[in-house]
Amino acid sequence: MKINNIQAGKINQYYKKLQQKQTEKSGSKNDSTQISAKAKEIMTARAELKEIPKIREEKVAALKEKVQSGNYQVDSKKLAAKILNNVERV
Repeated sequence: MKINNIQAGKINQYYKKLQQKQTEKSGSKNDSTQISAKAKEIMTARAELKEIPKIREEKVAALKEKVQSGNYQVDSKKLAAKILNNVERV
């Protein structure tokens, strides 16, 4: 069958334009993310942890004073128990 006055090149151009329009429509959607309540809670906890100093200056100062004055006493049984607990974990 022969169709007069229709060129295959124009049909191809028409299909290409249709495909471009479809990709533009599908590409125009915005991506979005949602953060769960648990994730927000974790983020808040991390922020609060960053504010807490790693070294508790008041405790260090109190221990330093006890050591320098000779009043620092170590309970050997508690120390041994903690050492054994840490060895068991490893």
